[in-house]
Amino acid sequence: MLRPSLLFSGSALLGLLSLPFLIGEGGWLTSSRKSQSPVTEVSLQAWEHSLPSSQTLFEDEPGSESWLRRQAQLQERVQQLEQRSLAHQQQVYQWLAQQADPQPAGVVGRSNPSLAVPARPRRQDPTLSQSSAPADLPNELARLTQSIQQEPGNAQLYLQRAQYFWRESQEDPAALPQPEHASAIARLMRSALRDLDIAIALDPYLAEAYLLKAKIQHERLQEPEQALATLSPLDRIAYHNPQLHLIRSRIWAEQGHLESAFDVSHLAIELAKQNQSAADLFEAYVHRGLMWASICDFNLAVQDFSRAIEVQPQRAEGYYHRGMARAYQGEDRAGAASDLGSALMLWRASGTGSPGLLEYVEAVRRELLR
Repeated sequence: MLRPSLLFSGSALLGLLSLPFLIGEGGWLTSSRKSQSPVTEVSLQAWEHSLPSSQTLFEDEPGSESWLRRQAQLQERVQQLEQRSLAHQQQVYQWLAQQADPQPAGVVGRSNPSLAVPARPRRQDPTLSQSSAPADLPNELARLTQSIQQEPGNAQLYLQRAQYFWRESQEDPAALPQPEHASAIARLMRSALRDLDIAIALDPYLAEAYLLKAKIQHERLQEPEQALATLSPLDRIAYHNPQLHLIRSRIWAEQGHLESAFDVSHLAIELAKQNQSAADLFEAYVHRGLMWASICDFNLAVQDFSRAIEVQPQRAEGYYHRGMARAYQGEDRAGAASDLGSALMLWRASGTGSPGLLEYVEAVRRELLR
């Protein structure tokens, strides 16, 4: 059996087990998000009160007189909001530009040279459109901002800029643990939420904007109820999107509503199969596997992690979680060690995974081989 001192050697290692920065889950056998402090610095309540709620956007069908009148009001409001946000967007742009260091390719410059880390690909996020592929920093932000100035009524442009801010917040959190990094993330998230609210006001049927806003509210701001409210309109306009049900399942699982969480996770898996979305299906299997593990049903957890590996064998997270489930089972130590070894190999080959995570997983693997 594994020594308890190795598996539960303090909050730091338990935090590594949860891997919230890899798959967006609540944690491995426990929720690490509940212990995280919100990164937001300034309350968003005043901003939210200045916008129409999502529910009011759907009271009338498109084409009706009241709906057209509301759209005209929203267009006027959007112009006001854009003027108010210009100064803030410029502030974020300046901060991002300061982080760009003219170093050789593959190295991301930071304000503290000792914290410079190799550039690494970010994890896949199905809520991001294919057109939002990463570009050079800060050229993409400048291009998007210029495009918005030229087309202030284009909802897709606001969505793309919000996706850009979200991607920039997805750097490995272990690489920059300093308070100033949390402050920078808060600025990025405020900018993303502003752009998403404008995008939704311009196009109330833009499902990706709702999904990303809910992810920010849930994962970054620790506001699960607001995230659930943001998702509500999608029951009408994007019910067949697996991400809708996957985000709901994660929130309900963290709140202890496991029966409902399992129900919608099954639905997310079936919809991902119908849509032939490998990324959605992988995340849904991993999420359901973690829920099985949370109630100590490691056999079913291993089955779901194995399905996830079959869908996307190039992703390390599937091997990591299956290896940890087997380790907790205590019946297949060699298989658990092999899975953790595969996860380490994939992380190292892709340049992902923090040094602390790699060190911890290697320590568990060696313990399993004794």
